[in-house]
Amino acid sequence: MARILIVDDEVHVLGALRRLLRREGFSVEVALSGEEALDKLRTFEADLIISDFRMRGMNGVQLLGQVMNAMPRTVRVLLSGHADLRTGNDPQSGEGVVSRFFSKPWDNEDLVSEVRSLLETHAPSPGSA
Repeated sequence: MARILIVDDEVHVLGALRRLLRREGFSVEVALSGEEALDKLRTFEADLIISDFRMRGMNGVQLLGQVMNAMPRTVRVLLSGHADLRTGNDPQSGEGVVSRFFSKPWDNEDLVSEVRSLLETHAPSPGSA
């Protein structure tokens, strides 16, 4: 069972994503901030992280950058309802910090399908470690 960490400072977003992904059979943990997410990652080895972009303190790109350095095999998804994300750090620019970008509001079927695809594509090959 794939393990997913969801990071967002909006409780209703966390709840909606947690319900959706648990219903699809994933093991899900949540965090309300980038700092809390880093704490959780000490004991919860996430295969994929979905992080909001705009949060107090550490934003989603900063968080995913730290995750990339510490856990390079973890798939990193950025979620945002703000168009300003495209300026400064475009997830499609090839910088490697963000594996996939989703806009809020998201489509449940598309999100689940893309999460499954990302997990399959980024899964370590047998025998690699």
